[in-house]
Amino acid sequence: MIKRVISLVVFLLAANAGVRVSLVYFHAEQFKDAVKEVALFGAGKSDDVLRGKVMEAADTNQIPLDADFIDIKRASVVGAGDHVIIKYAYALMVPVFPGYQHRFEFDYTTP
Repeated sequence: MIKRVISLVVFLLAANAGVRVSLVYFHAEQFKDAVKEVALFGAGKSDDVLRGKVMEAADTNQIPLDADFIDIKRASVVGAGDHVIIKYAYALMVPVFPGYQHRFEFDYTTP
């Protein structure tokens, strides 16, 4: 009986940790896709507008991103015109197990 209870508690702790970590990565991927879209359609828009769209996507995806950690660059591509490159970085503390938090760091540069 006690062995089953301990096994159930361990299973529930592992399932809880798995859900928390997978949600972090799910939101990170959704945010990365949104930033790619902003960069893809960002030609001709000011840096402030692009930064605002990235921050809006961060709020939507529950990403704790500070506007100071968004770097926007422009490159000229022959025949294609203006190309926007967006780079960002953020870190997130996630309570994986009771009493234990893990730091997840994300940084990305659009192609």
